[in-house]
Amino acid sequence: MLTMKQHTLKPWQVTLSVITMISLCLATYIFVVKPPFDFVLIFVITLFCLANAAVLSVSLFQLLAVTPRIRHLTRCVRRWSNGDLNTRNKIGEYGELSELEIELNHMFSRLQDISAKEDINQKNILSKNHLLSAILDSAAAAIYGIDENGRCIFANPQCVKLLGYRSEEQLIACNMRSLVHQNPDDELAIASSIIDQQEKRDIHLKEDHFWRADGSSFPVEYWSHPMTFNNDKMGAVISFHDNSERLEAEALIRHQAHYDALTDLPNRFLALRRLEQLVESTERSGKMLAVIFLDLDDFKKINDSLGHEAGDQLLITAADRLMKATRKEDTVGRLGGDEFIILLDGLSCADDAQPLAENLIGGFRKPFYIGNRQLILTASIGIAIYPNDGVTPSELLRNADSAMYHTKSIGRNTYSYFTHAMNKEVSRRLAIEEQIHGALERGELQVHYQIQLDIRDGSIMGAEALLRWDNPVLGCVSPAEFIPIAEQTGVIEPMGEFILHRALEAAQTWQKTFDDNFRIAINLSPRQFRNPNLVKLITDSVSQLDMRPEDLELEITEGVLLSGHAYTLDALMALSKAGFCISMDDFGTGYSSLSYLRTYPFQILKIDRSFIKDMNSDDTSKELIIATIEMAHALGIRVIAEGVETQEQFDELSFMMCDYAQGFLISKPVVFDDLLEIGKHYKKSAKIEFKPKIERVEEKPEDKPVKTYG
Repeated sequence: MLTMKQHTLKPWQVTLSVITMISLCLATYIFVVKPPFDFVLIFVITLFCLANAAVLSVSLFQLLAVTPRIRHLTRCVRRWSNGDLNTRNKIGEYGELSELEIELNHMFSRLQDISAKEDINQKNILSKNHLLSAILDSAAAAIYGIDENGRCIFANPQCVKLLGYRSEEQLIACNMRSLVHQNPDDELAIASSIIDQQEKRDIHLKEDHFWRADGSSFPVEYWSHPMTFNNDKMGAVISFHDNSERLEAEALIRHQAHYDALTDLPNRFLALRRLEQLVESTERSGKMLAVIFLDLDDFKKINDSLGHEAGDQLLITAADRLMKATRKEDTVGRLGGDEFIILLDGLSCADDAQPLAENLIGGFRKPFYIGNRQLILTASIGIAIYPNDGVTPSELLRNADSAMYHTKSIGRNTYSYFTHAMNKEVSRRLAIEEQIHGALERGELQVHYQIQLDIRDGSIMGAEALLRWDNPVLGCVSPAEFIPIAEQTGVIEPMGEFILHRALEAAQTWQKTFDDNFRIAINLSPRQFRNPNLVKLITDSVSQLDMRPEDLELEITEGVLLSGHAYTLDALMALSKAGFCISMDDFGTGYSSLSYLRTYPFQILKIDRSFIKDMNSDDTSKELIIATIEMAHALGIRVIAEGVETQEQFDELSFMMCDYAQGFLISKPVVFDDLLEIGKHYKKSAKIEFKPKIERVEEKPEDKPVKTYG
């Protein structure tokens, strides 16, 4: 439909039209009527014509000069109003129109600047909005917003994903309380508290479970933030993340902190904590509690011979047997290595623990199958009873440990109840361990010497160097007590070097004083053979004193040979090749001594004192001694009889063709000065037939010959 544009006449256009009409009418009247002219009429007509000419002039000026410029200004203003702020007025010098033009140009320049700034601000806002949207979409945390009624007004993609929905539209306008909480009433209280906390920000409320679209739940950790605008409450923003991995990691860490990684049994920490709890509950109930300490016998040999993988598999199997042998309510834990602990509560008397102990021992009598091997492994058990043997967890554990060590000392593969005598034994052992470190530096160790006599001619052929320890706290400590501890703690190595140097110095002095054919004997411990420099240490020590290798006799016990390590055989072969005399000590007490005589380069064999003691009253012992001497001589090995205490024994050994004798009949172990005095005595009596006679003294435990190493 076409529309006609309506034009409104302006006042000056109306005025010009009226004047023009009047002028036309007046001209027509004069031309038609031709009235007579008088002065007044001529004056009026003249004035009218002048006025008409002025009006026409003004009208023409308006029409030709002003109107186009006004129209130009109008068009410019119209363009500005349409957003084209780059248009400018150019109408030249025309008075007030020029001033109007200048003002309009200034105004629209300012409008242009303002518009440019607004455009920049608008672009920044849009950019920030896009950036904020990208951040929220990329956020690792799930975020959703709710209004005061709990309806969802925003949800980022992570929120949609964790809650199991396909798009944000499925959540918008939904009641989030009923979607993510199993009990919406709980969330209602939470949401109310969130909105009320206007001044508190970033408050961690709690951990909870949210529910997915498929009906499954998952643990979350969420934070809530009140949302306000101009101090008006608008709702809240909730950010959350799936807490499953963290909880699983924490559970794994807790399990690893409380359970043994290999056997999955409670470790020392958890076992001791359960022991504390059982002590408290047993104290209230008035019942008894048994603490069973179990240690696998000779487990180290399994690791050394078959490797740690086989040892680990053996521990796993042993732990499984322990679990099957105990009740469900009992605690079985691994304290470390091959040590286990079993806690039994609710006992009426101490004897109630005996059936389980016997069951545990019986369970280890069955073979263990590791790979293609069948192994027999035994266990030693110690039992401490609450409250008889202790009222604190540490005391009970310590006493059960003492009972276990007692079991090992009496033969292993059995169990022992704790007694206070065991406690004294353990306390003594701990005191020895404490004092033995530094004993050498404090000058508490001495070397004593016991003479070895040649039975055939009565001459002194040598002496054995024996280590003695006199401690200001413990008194005189028997070698039977401190030597095994020194071996375990490694102190035996510096002790071995000490006795080696002292023995060589004593032999050198003896040879210079009496006879060059004097040999000193020292014991080598199993620990010393682990030192790769052992052979060099011995050879250098002999060379420094300008002595011969045959002046030193090295006594080896079966304990040195049991491991069968190649370095032991290599060291003995090297020492024998260098000219040192190698002797086997305590012959007859081991189960495989004959095979050692064939394998190792022994030159001397020492018959254990237990055979010599009974030789005059036990025909079996006598026959064994005779057989041993004949066998040794057949192999080219000389024989020393230890523990010779009577003249009758000495005469009998002489008849049996034994080579050497050592014992109290000849001399007790003495310090070096006394050894020199004995040497002088035997030197004077060498010219007559030798019949060793000394005053019989009552034996003291510390004077009895005991095997000492180092």
